[in-house]
Amino acid sequence: MFAHIGEDYVINSSELLLIMNYDIFMGSEDNQMIFERLKAEDRVVVINDDLKKSVLLLEIDGRLYAIVSPVSSTTLAKRFINFNSYVDNYLDVS
Repeated sequence: MFAHIGEDYVINSSELLLIMNYDIFMGSEDNQMIFERLKAEDRVVVINDDLKKSVLLLEIDGRLYAIVSPVSSTTLAKRFINFNSYVDNYLDVS
């Protein structure tokens, strides 16, 4: 399944590891270290520099990536849940 995460960005849910509020994520020193390491390795995408609401961690080909999205973590989570619910109901035809 693919989900829209802001502006022109869409991700594959099978690669998604974490969706978290940006301020909460960055409030942890450990998370800041992870983020800075990913940034140094050019594995961070910031969709909108002016609006940072959530952080998504993805595993793609065995490597960790981070995306900073202007869409809230709650909204993103609902998008994934609603789509999965739709697919489950659509495929559960008895």
